[in-house]
Amino acid sequence: MRKLVFVLILAVLVTGSVFAQANVKTNWISADVGIIGIGLRYEYMLSENLSVGANFYVNSLLFTGSGGFIVAARYYPWGKNFYTELGLGLGSVNGYGEVDIIEKTEGTVDSWIGITTTGFIISPGLGWKIDVGEPGGFYIQPGFKIPIAIGEQTPWQSMYSASFDSERYNVKDQTGSAVSFIFSFSMGVAF
Repeated sequence: MRKLVFVLILAVLVTGSVFAQANVKTNWISADVGIIGIGLRYEYMLSENLSVGANFYVNSLLFTGSGGFIVAARYYPWGKNFYTELGLGLGSVNGYGEVDIIEKTEGTVDSWIGITTTGFIISPGLGWKIDVGEPGGFYIQPGFKIPIAIGEQTPWQSMYSASFDSERYNVKDQTGSAVSFIFSFSMGVAF
């Protein structure tokens, strides 16, 4: 009889803790809309203050842009709303920079041209996750990121023409870094 009572008490305790954990929303998914960009993000809450996730995005802001696949960790210092983020991944950043080009008729010259940097991305950011209605349901999420790409640089525009003239110029092989800025507004749900 004691074994039966012990088993019943244990069953009630285990069942109660399983149902209590089922009410906690740990999966968050959102669609990002930037000034001129889109993205998709998944986030898994490890605790009230820490999460891991992944996102894919494409963004274009005036003459710069970026795109990539990022795995990120977020830290919520005061619990649910404000967060800081550090992401690592692969992608590219478009921007302008000074590179050494070889003009086929005149030798090496420096030029200010449009370049795409493709490679490893470090993406720090911050933002706010704001529940709309019931906590853990529909939410909005304004944020800001600074993707920094480190890798191979290739030209996409010269200061002389609307597109890089590969018949006239060669770019020396080079690596470098480029920075972009992303302002985003996300909407999503937790489940």
